[in-house]
Amino acid sequence: MTVFHRLSIAAIERETPEAVAITLRVPDELKTHYRYKPGQHLTLKANVNGEELRRCYSICSSPQDGVLQIGVKAIHQGRFSSFVNQQLNVGDALEVMLPQGRFGYQPTAERQGNYLAIAAGSGITPMLSIIKTTLLLEPKSEFTLIYGNRTSRSIMFKEALCDLKNRFPQRLQILYLFSQESLDSPLLNGRIDSERLSLMGKSLLDFTTFDQAFICGPESMMDDAHTTLEAAGMAAENIHSERFNTAGISVRPANMTEREQTMVEIQLDGRRVNIAMSAQDDSILDAALRQGADLPYACKGGVCATCKCKLKSGEVEMGVNYSLEPDQLAAGYILSCQSWPKGDGVVLDFDV
Repeated sequence: MTVFHRLSIAAIERETPEAVAITLRVPDELKTHYRYKPGQHLTLKANVNGEELRRCYSICSSPQDGVLQIGVKAIHQGRFSSFVNQQLNVGDALEVMLPQGRFGYQPTAERQGNYLAIAAGSGITPMLSIIKTTLLLEPKSEFTLIYGNRTSRSIMFKEALCDLKNRFPQRLQILYLFSQESLDSPLLNGRIDSERLSLMGKSLLDFTTFDQAFICGPESMMDDAHTTLEAAGMAAENIHSERFNTAGISVRPANMTEREQTMVEIQLDGRRVNIAMSAQDDSILDAALRQGADLPYACKGGVCATCKCKLKSGEVEMGVNYSLEPDQLAAGYILSCQSWPKGDGVVLDFDV
């Protein structure tokens, strides 16, 4: 179900020369709707230079903070991130979807765990929420963060991380790596990759002692981290990753141009809509938007799961999937931004 609410900007804090923390003001009547779990994200919508844009950003605040905050780093030629960093002001408003996502961890007071977070750049945003909430709610648990950046000036939430370290000196360990700045230890100079993580596993950390691992950052870094942790003996089901974007590889079926028009039924907000899928469309989502259906979406890259729906009947071919868990796939959920009908009779339900 597509639900956006217009939220005003309560505060804007400059984290680095190219990144800001945005605090959203949630009215009392909407606070129950915007309750979130550590690691979840928000989909934002805004009109930028006459074009509607949507983007996903992880929530960096902890539910225990009583605020709703995201971190936005400006990327090269990023229209939405540049708009947020350069044009947005306190008092302005954004259209904000309800919190979504299954990445993260819900702490429980009785648990005693040892957790690992690996992040690079803006990948720290969901980690900050997960780490802080876990340390607050699990008084016997420990967290280790490996955080890569270009230089010390580019560290997002440096002050917040320092505050957490001072508050939990025995239970939080932070290892900073810089790719364009030298440190005394050669091990901490460079990017986070398989070689460096393997060396850290042999000299600084024993990866087998961690109960859960959380990874967020560039795609290559996340792939390397996942492979290295599995090779070190960590079970794959205990390694969780959050992708912000994809490499942009097209996964459209090669024979799509040869297909005749196919009808797809969409159930949304209690209504049934029939759309025609043709060779000009890149996905079911693309076809629906072209024909005026207001479906939920954000990244269009198989990452955020905002466009998730349930396949009620028929068959589809799905391309990349970076967000749906095995149990969701088994239950019949698909990503409409990555799916094409194999024939007539496809019915998708966005209301479940």
